[in-house]
Amino acid sequence: MLEYLRRLLGSPRSSAAPAPPSPQVRSRQQFEALERIAPLSRAGTADASDSASFVRREPVLGRDERIAGYTFNLQDQLQSRLQGKQDLQLKVYDDLLLRSLASLGIHSLLGHRLAFVGLSPVSLDNTLLRRLPASGTVLMLKPGRQPLAPDQLQPRLQALREAGFGIGWVLGARLLADHPALTALAAQSDYVQFQTAGLDGLQLDTLRRELARQRPAGAPALRLMAQELGAYEEFHLCFKMGFDYFLGDFITSREDWHPPRSEINRALTFKLLNLLREEAPPKDIAQQIAADPVMTFKLLRYLNSPAIGLPSPVATIDAALQLLGRERFFRWLSLLLFDIRQAGFRERLLAEQALTRAYFLEGLAGQGQVPDHPDELFILGLFSMLDLLLGQPLARIVQDTRLPDAVQQALLGAPGIHHDALALARASENPQSGDLENLATACGVDARQVLQLGIDALGKAYATLEAGQA
Repeated sequence: MLEYLRRLLGSPRSSAAPAPPSPQVRSRQQFEALERIAPLSRAGTADASDSASFVRREPVLGRDERIAGYTFNLQDQLQSRLQGKQDLQLKVYDDLLLRSLASLGIHSLLGHRLAFVGLSPVSLDNTLLRRLPASGTVLMLKPGRQPLAPDQLQPRLQALREAGFGIGWVLGARLLADHPALTALAAQSDYVQFQTAGLDGLQLDTLRRELARQRPAGAPALRLMAQELGAYEEFHLCFKMGFDYFLGDFITSREDWHPPRSEINRALTFKLLNLLREEAPPKDIAQQIAADPVMTFKLLRYLNSPAIGLPSPVATIDAALQLLGRERFFRWLSLLLFDIRQAGFRERLLAEQALTRAYFLEGLAGQGQVPDHPDELFILGLFSMLDLLLGQPLARIVQDTRLPDAVQQALLGAPGIHHDALALARASENPQSGDLENLATACGVDARQVLQLGIDALGKAYATLEAGQA
């Protein structure tokens, strides 16, 4: 489907083509074709199963250094093609995004976290908004070509706010220049998201003060979001300015990285992983575990937790190993590598991202061209981010751990379906990725499967961390 969208939105062709149609004809053709692929909602009857598109999800960090929510937008590559397009086309894409989200029940998976949904102001009357739970949903509005008319927008915004939705606006240098009314509208909203890449520190501070000046008297404090933070220094600057939420790849930056402390003996963990791969006798493995009180405690606590639901408690390491089996025990040990003492925001977010990637790949097992090896794919996803957590090159970690051959080769970059699956997981997390369609095709899955797997994985990772089982 994305190939259709590329052609419809003007991708250059390599072969000679007839003279292009007039702008009016081309606009009508584009809209008619988009309407066939993703028809606009009419009277709330749009069916979310008719089509899907690749939706990107990005974590939002709060001032408490925990994940406060996630943004949901169309891929940047699609968004960039919409800049300056007709508002009818923006409505088509917003409709596509809303139908995808409405069908997935994202709030049951996010728990208490917020869902920031990116829309154009021309879609405020979209009937699909009724299918999203208002509580916990923030509509982040980004203007398109149409001039902003506050007198027309305010009644719609007020109705949505009274229904329980949060309202936010996206501010950037270009957007502010094109829409003089944007600052005043943002000052009356609940959230404001700054595109920091085009604003320096002085501009950010000036704009923040101007929003506060125009804020209605008695209104609660405006919650500020800093987007596109690429380095820790940028995060620190916005944190000191009083921003409430933060987005960007500064979390996974390898600069100035120090591995966190852990209660777990990681050297022993790697040794046990290798013993399992070598099919060492269970008694040898049990002896190694029994010599480490912390690991013994965590293993027995895990098995005797309500989540496992055993009819009677397990009291010995031998019984635990027999119950789990080698594959599940290998998986549990791998999760222990993410057990962190006094975790900071980077460690917490990395642990959740690693678990989400692992569950995504586990869910991908057996679909399309991907082999039906869920435990293997889970380990692939988990180990693919271990270098960030341990502060060691991934090649060294792989060398020190006897992983399944397919997993090891994929982590080292060797081509194959495991590598394609890992690349798909990475692309689905990356707002700038342009390879998502090709990678999905290589794995034999479509946009809806990728979106569904990503949402399901997020819910599983959240539940795992909340239960303290990682």
